[in-house]
Amino acid sequence: MQNNNRRVFRTNPRASTGRQTGAAIAMAFMLAIAGFSAAPLTTMAAEGYRIEISVRGLSDEECYLAYHFGERQFLKDTVQSDSRGHLVFEGPEKLDQGMYMVVLPGQRYFEILVDHNQHFSAETQLDRMVESMAFSGSPDNQGFYEYLRFLNMQRPEMMRLREEMNQPGIPEGRQAELREKTDSVNALIRRRQDQYMASFPDGLFSAILLAQRDPEIPESLMQSGRNQDQIRQFFIENYWNNMDFSDDRLLRTPIYHNLLRRFFGDFLHQVPDTIIRYADRVIDKSRASPEAFRYTIWFLTNFTERSQIMGMDAAYVHMVNRYYASGEAFWIEEAPLQRLLDRVRRIESLLVGELAPDITLYTPEGDPLSLHEVDATYLVIYFWESDCVHCQRETPALKELYEQYRDEGLKVFAANTEGDAESWKHAISRYGLEWINVNDINNRSGFREKYDIYGIPLVFLLDSEKRIIAKKISVEQLEGFLSF
Repeated sequence: MQNNNRRVFRTNPRASTGRQTGAAIAMAFMLAIAGFSAAPLTTMAAEGYRIEISVRGLSDEECYLAYHFGERQFLKDTVQSDSRGHLVFEGPEKLDQGMYMVVLPGQRYFEILVDHNQHFSAETQLDRMVESMAFSGSPDNQGFYEYLRFLNMQRPEMMRLREEMNQPGIPEGRQAELREKTDSVNALIRRRQDQYMASFPDGLFSAILLAQRDPEIPESLMQSGRNQDQIRQFFIENYWNNMDFSDDRLLRTPIYHNLLRRFFGDFLHQVPDTIIRYADRVIDKSRASPEAFRYTIWFLTNFTERSQIMGMDAAYVHMVNRYYASGEAFWIEEAPLQRLLDRVRRIESLLVGELAPDITLYTPEGDPLSLHEVDATYLVIYFWESDCVHCQRETPALKELYEQYRDEGLKVFAANTEGDAESWKHAISRYGLEWINVNDINNRSGFREKYDIYGIPLVFLLDSEKRIIAKKISVEQLEGFLSF
């Protein structure tokens, strides 16, 4: 037996337990966690864990026990099955409660709930895992799979209804019938969930089902004639009502990560002030658990840093200053913390609305030229190289835009980043570039650090006072920010 809690375990998303269901079930892809009530088992008090699995059709194969944490999966245990497909995962200490995966050869897998009871067995068939799954000693897992089978029964009808509703030209009367039928199936699923939650009020499956329930819009709001923005705002303000932030079990499922991704990526307007406001609110809620607090800060820092939306780096800067620079992110070590803070200091000076950092670069003749000395209604800073494939496409496009608006006051400060002066000068001649051409082969100005250059071409647009209007945009997008 091997234990390895840090190794990332990746699975084939197509080799699932059949969780993907119709439109009604798209409320959350792991909605299918449920079970039946039963008297407590004596094995629940046993030490450690023992999960015994029999898979008909499996023979002498290495199998794995993995667990979810956020959007990732990690390997916990490895065992060899015998010739009859029998295998046992066991250990002297209890597992962290959450959703686990039994991974079989070919990256096929099925999921199990590991809650208070960690001594149980399961039996299934390799080519019909969901349909033939049966548990002994784990009524919650038995209920889980009965619920999966129930959802699979509803899926064909939901898919049929959705397909018909998406067809063009459906008469209004028929649309109303389809909506009514869809609501009927949704209500049936909801009642089944309620039964499970009543049977296991403290179980993991109940916490998952409850956390994924959208807030119910009051009938008075729906009938008051208010616009969709008001309904949407009610939804946003009440989105987290059913999430128990103190329940660490939810972190060891995909649920909490998906709730965060859906809320910040799908429902909120992607503007820094909005993201910052709700990020702070959700982080305050997550303080109910140190583990949830840590994961929430990690998610939102990563979310804001990776955003492709211009200006969202202001939210990233906020996250780092508020939670890392302040010391609240106590888990980060000194060296990576310092690198993080150093990078944020650079980004802060490049936020939209800030005065662009001044840099002095050199013309082809070797004369120094300061960026702030250039007088222009609009000034484009264009970082590029002659042999960059993307630059070879963008440079002619920028030249065309420049020639169109140069008489209106548009100037280009084309800062070449390559180290070969001859290649640079040859490119100026080849493209016929008559704008401001500068370079700093030895980076004496520190332009790479000041402008956080990690890729080219890189475009900044400044106003007449050298304040940043737009950045990291394409030449095609550039014209939309000009107003002569």
